[in-house]
Amino acid sequence: MPNKQLRAVVAIAAFMAGSACGAQQPAGSAPGPAADRGPDPRVQGLEEELGTTKRELEALKFESEQLRKSETELKAKADEAEALQKKLTDVVGKFGDVTTEDGMVRVELIDKILFPVGEADLTDNGREVLAQVGAALKDIEDKQVWVQGHTDDSPIVIRKPKKGEEAKAKKGDKNAKDAKVDPKAAKGEAPPEPNDAVLPFVTNWELSAARALTVVHYLQDEAKIDPSRLAAVAFGQYRPSSKSKAKNRRIEIVLYPRAKLAPK
Repeated sequence: MPNKQLRAVVAIAAFMAGSACGAQQPAGSAPGPAADRGPDPRVQGLEEELGTTKRELEALKFESEQLRKSETELKAKADEAEALQKKLTDVVGKFGDVTTEDGMVRVELIDKILFPVGEADLTDNGREVLAQVGAALKDIEDKQVWVQGHTDDSPIVIRKPKKGEEAKAKKGDKNAKDAKVDPKAAKGEAPPEPNDAVLPFVTNWELSAARALTVVHYLQDEAKIDPSRLAAVAFGQYRPSSKSKAKNRRIEIVLYPRAKLAPK
């Protein structure tokens, strides 16, 4: 209790006690002249001040209880985030990092573990890592899961087709009986070299989007995570986390508090 309020309460109590003692008169005596003047204004003022002090004390008590409640809730959330971070760190291991910030838990996975260079198909190691991550995420039903695709700023390069693609293309050429003869070949000129290059993704936007969607589909189809919790987000090269290009090529799985959606 503040000193000012304490002094006010003590003064009021002392004054009222003194007034009570002075007001006592022998039985049968006639009232003095003070009885005709009505209530003492000093007593009324002190009583009003006492009422104000009581209201202020009640307000301070309520505020203190609210602060204690907020601190308890914040501590519970911090403990939950710390436990979740530890659980995911044990799962991810050396294949990535797990951090917490502003109530979010961020799982950062190295792209070369999940995907071949420039592609969006999961590697065998990538499937194993996502299987463990997915099993951990399935138990955390109060979090929504956003998969974010990131790349470095290296431009997309044209690649040669894979062996299976090349063999399929050659087989198709042999079976094409009605193929037209190249006019230059008919005139004895050398035909142009065939362009068997493949451009699977036009820019890093498409590559990061395809990788994020691949992870989302795996979490839904293989890990059996509720799809209403999932989202795929593509950032391309525009949110680098480091000067190292290798670290910028990554998949981030970000856990947010799950929003309660009600149909309208």
